[in-house]
Formats: sequence, structure tokens, C-alpha cells
Amino acid sequence: MSATEKACPTEGWQLLGPIVDGGTVFSVGILSGGDVSGYWAATGSGVYASRDGGNTWEQQLNGLTTPLISGLAVAPTGALFAGSLDAGLFVSLDYGKSWEKGRPSWDVEGTVTGMAVSPTFLTDGTAFAAMDGGGLMVTRNNGRTWEDASFGLNSMLVFAVAVSPDWSRYETMWASTEEGVYISRNGGRAWRATELVSGEDLIDALAVSPAFMEDQTVYAGTELGVLHVSTDGGRRWTQLQQQVGEGPVYCLWLASDFAESRRMMAGVGNSIYRSTDAGNTWTKVIDLPGSVLSLAGADNVMLAGVHDSGVWKSEDGGQTWEATAGIAARGFASLQSVDGTLYVMGPQEGVLTSKDDGASWTPLPALDDYLPITSLYVGPEGNILVSSHEHGILQQASSGRSWRVRNDTSGVSAVTIIPSEGLGWAGTAEGKYLMSKDGGTTWVPENDGPSKSQAVLTIVASPGFEEDHTIYVGTAVAATRRTKGRVVLWRSRNKGRTWHQVTTQETESRWMDITMPLDATDNPADQAVVATGPFCLRPLRKAKDVWISTAVDPAGANVLSILATGEVDNGGVLYAATGNGVYRSNDGGRTWHSFSDGAEGKSFVSLALGRVGDEPAIYALSLGGLLYRRTL
Repeated sequence: MSATEKACPTEGWQLLGPIVDGGTVFSVGILSGGDVSGYWAATGSGVYASRDGGNTWEQQLNGLTTPLISGLAVAPTGALFAGSLDAGLFVSLDYGKSWEKGRPSWDVEGTVTGMAVSPTFLTDGTAFAAMDGGGLMVTRNNGRTWEDASFGLNSMLVFAVAVSPDWSRYETMWASTEEGVYISRNGGRAWRATELVSGEDLIDALAVSPAFMEDQTVYAGTELGVLHVSTDGGRRWTQLQQQVGEGPVYCLWLASDFAESRRMMAGVGNSIYRSTDAGNTWTKVIDLPGSVLSLAGADNVMLAGVHDSGVWKSEDGGQTWEATAGIAARGFASLQSVDGTLYVMGPQEGVLTSKDDGASWTPLPALDDYLPITSLYVGPEGNILVSSHEHGILQQASSGRSWRVRNDTSGVSAVTIIPSEGLGWAGTAEGKYLMSKDGGTTWVPENDGPSKSQAVLTIVASPGFEEDHTIYVGTAVAATRRTKGRVVLWRSRNKGRTWHQVTTQETESRWMDITMPLDATDNPADQAVVATGPFCLRPLRKAKDVWISTAVDPAGANVLSILATGEVDNGGVLYAATGNGVYRSNDGGRTWHSFSDGAEGKSFVSLALGRVGDEPAIYALSLGGLLYRRTL
């Protein structure tokens, strides 16, 4: 038994370990002193917290309606603010243990690119969120509601925001847009342009001297690596460095004792630079495996959020660095078990395989040039196909070392093959369909798909396709001003020649998982069960095309994956992966009960059935990329 397996009892879920450590950390925060000290990291798999100096990290998802967290700010009181890639704004008043979504005053769109907290947050409850497409947002009531603070910015593309450390006289702050740097002296209520104009070189980073009231110093770093400085509060600027290093200046950080030490740090491309003379000269201290996206520090402890490489830490003021362990924040989205081999797929991670029950993983080669990928099909005899968002349908060459583009239609979101018949179907996010009659080698447009206007989410063939000729397609219909968003389940019983709408479910979710029991003998196509949003959709076997919707998790967590074994309505079992653990149903999906022993509180994205020796087993993939196993 490995060290990681000891963490869970053998009668429950066993943690087999992370698929791959690390992941992209967009932002980091640190709080030292007082009653609570900690580190926090914003990732595409939620917020992670460390209470032991970065030795271990805990995933914090409670209350987050999306795991795609791109911005983070820590108030001196310990309040946390987080912003997402899809404009969500969240606050935590218990150090990240639970989150509450703020209510914007208008329909905001865009990615949160940066966050800042008022220096008088304890009394004014004010924080800011810069958004690429949503302008600048402000809350003045501890994150409960948010409103627009972009008056005078003349742009909805805001890349960075910074505040003065002292608001006793003026509530001074700065923001950068595609036009340049702007200044506000009234807490973001109105803005005016400074002399620093972007032109073609966008400003990605802003930093303010902790001694601003005395030295009036502000820094700005650009995509071309230029460093600008202002010593009059941000009105006039001079170029301090034509190029700090090789790459964009993604982030800047100034030490709390900057007035004496003159120490500052810069994340430039995939390198960290250090200056001890207020930015006049720089020394590269380390090259990292990915771009340095954020920096944070307290005294001599510093953190760096790195693309694809987690959090790095320095304990000597930024002179030396080492990676922290324990963050698994990868974007793996699906798990399959085929003929004793485990497969995981992620849009940016590609496809990895394990032949030793998850102990070690090997990436399928030569996929990097085709990322992101959107779906994976694994068939018998090594027939593997993936859909690439930009490059279409790819099939792995027989050598296993390269890929062949079988169809270059962009936006393909689902692919499946019927090996015994050589038939294949693919669908796109725009509602187009493709068909293959030779096992995926060639594809032609299919004009008789279920719908030509609905985004294709998934395509699943019946395990008994040779007899029942049945295939299901899940599609999504976007919300309008008059109608809510919904998903639609379609079925064909004649190999895709004609289609019938089976059921629909109102939900803003843009996913659907369809399962049919592989071991059923009583027409598995009529035992299909669907997961979407927080719901399980199941048919009433005695009523023609009548489907019932049931919430799986009492707290309303989303259901991302579902499996079935046996006859669904006659002793069979359903398993559902949710944002709040794994659930099981023994009555065809009518009622659900927690099945999370040993993995409580985890968010799961995919399930797969396999075997451990002679024992049947179920595998569960968590959000971020931890793999669990449980014998059945």
C-alpha cells in the first residue's frame, strides 16, 4: 500500500494520489500575524488554503458556484475576496472555509484580472475587482453587492488595480486599461487619465509603495517588459527599465519596509527578478517551469503563483525559491477505464494513461499542438480519437507517437464510435454533425442530426447497439431574455436516420452525462439515466417517454458524472459524482444517499467502473485531479 492510500480506510474510498501535481495558480494571498495566518491560491479548481506554511493545501469550494477562480485579495482582517473567469465575485469571512456570491448591480461579463482591498476595509467594507470586459467593480458592504466603478475609465477592459496604503486624506487608487493608467482620488467614484498611455504595449501590473504618503511612488509593468515609475502619485511617469527581463511583466511586489530596504520583486515571463535599489537594477533569482502570474509576501516570506506549476515559496526575501507540495489543481474533466487501462482527459492537460491502477501516469505523446481538446473516445485495439477545439477530429496513429487530423471542423465537442459497425458520430458547439462509416478514418457532414441550432454536449451509443440501434445526443439551448436555458435529450432508434426529443430540463448548466448499464440484459437503451445541473433524469419504465427529475445532493451540488450497474429498476445501482461527494441510489434514482466514506467534502467530476484483481471497483476523479478508488 502506498503512503497516499493510508489516508483513507480500505472499506471506503482509497486515495490513489494526484494524476499530476500542481496546476495553474492565477493569484496568491498571504496573511501573517494576528489570530490566523495562512496562504491562499486562486486556481482553475477553486481556492486552496494552507495553514502550515505551504506544506499542505486544502481545497476550499464551499459556496463557490464556479471553480474557475482567477483573482484573489486578502484583507488585513482576514476577509477574502475571489473573482472568477466568468465574472463571479465572492467573499469569505471565515478565512475561505465558506464563500458567498456577491450580487452585481448589472449583468457583468468578463474575466476578473485583479482584486484589491481598501486599507480601511475594517470600517468601509470596500474592495475592487478589475475585469477584462466588465470594467471595474466595487463593493462597499463587505462583498454582499457590487456596482460599477468605471466612470471615467472609458473602457471595460481593466487589467490591473492598485490602492494607496493610506486613505486618511485621499482615497487614491490606480487602474490600467488598454488606453493606459488612470487615477482616482475618491475611491473609484471617478477616474481621469494619467500621462502613461499604453499604445500597443498594455500595462499588466501595478504596484504602490508602502511608504506612498512620503515617497508618492507607483510602478507599472507592461507586456513588453518595460517598467515605468511615478514619484508624484501617478500623474507623471518615466521609463525606469526598457526591459526588465525576457517576457512580460505579469506582476510586481514591494516589500513592507520598502522605504528602507528598497526591495521589490517582479514576475517577468517565467522568471522572478529581484531589486534592492527601488527598481534601478535587477537580478534574476530563478527560472520557473511556467509564467509567474502573481506575487505576494509578508516580511521575508514570499509566494509566487505559477502557470501550470502551482505555488512557489521563498523564506529569505525572494533570494531562493522552492515549490510547495500538495496542490492538485489540474483541469482534468473525464475519466475512463478500458481493458484495464485508466485514461484521464483535460482540455489543456491532454490525455494521460495508467496501466498500474493509477500509481503512475504517462501522457499520450504529440497532443500539445492540438490543445485544447474537448472529448476523448477510447475503443478496442487501441483506436483512440480526440476532438480538438481548433483542429477538429484527431485519430492516434498506429505507432502511438503521432496524430492524424481526420476532419478539420472546428468546435467539435463530442465524438463516439460503434466499433462493431464502424459507425461514428461527432457534434459541434454550433450544432453541426459529422458521421463516419469507417471507424473514424473519414468524416462527412450529417444533415439529419437532432437539431441544427443547439450546442452538442455529448453523444452516447447504447451498449446493445447491434440489437437496438439506439444512440442518444444531449444538447444545450442558451437562455434568452424571455426563456431560461435548458438541455435537451434526443434519441434515435434507427442508427441516427431520424431523431426524437425525449425530454428537456431547465438549467443554466452546459453539460450532460448519459449512462446506460453495460451489464443489463433487459434492453439497456431503455434504462438510460442522465445527469445535468444538480439533477438526475430517469425514465418511468411503465410510461412511454415520461422522465422524472430528481435532485441528487440535498445541498444542491451539481452532478457531473453518473454510472449504472445492473437492471436500473430491478436491483441495479446508480452512482453520481457531485460537487459534494459521491452519491448512490438503489432504487433507480428515486432517492440518493451519500457514498463518500473516506472522501467526504470532495468535489468529483467523473466516475469510471473497473476491477481490482477479481473485485469490481469504482474510480472517482476529483476536481483538480485526485484519483480515488473503492471496491464494490
